[in-house]
Amino acid sequence: MARRNHLDDFIRGRMIGKLEEGRTITSVAAEFGINKSVVSRAWKAFQTSGTAVKMVGGGSPRTTTVGDNLYIILQAKSGRRQSASVIAQQLSTATGRQMSRFTVTRRLHKGAYSSAVLNAASR
Repeated sequence: MARRNHLDDFIRGRMIGKLEEGRTITSVAAEFGINKSVVSRAWKAFQTSGTAVKMVGGGSPRTTTVGDNLYIILQAKSGRRQSASVIAQQLSTATGRQMSRFTVTRRLHKGAYSSAVLNAASR
């Protein structure tokens, strides 16, 4: 199977610059030693977005705020015997945003009881 390598931003910018000079996709692909479909896709992406740099980052945006995380910590500290689903229900009634019990569990296990977070929560 063929190996796939991402083009770095510098090479992508050089390719776009040569295409803007009026050179053909085939000649640019031959110069850089890559397939012309790669050059064509980079050129189309540049024409639609206006930038040669690929944006990094994916996935869904974060739904919980720092305040939500602090609320979860305070609820967990005040009622040590509460389950994650109960804390999620309390957060939902307080903020109006739904959160799963798994998210609550992740927030509590990701260093939620570290000294920096607890000091911020006590302010």
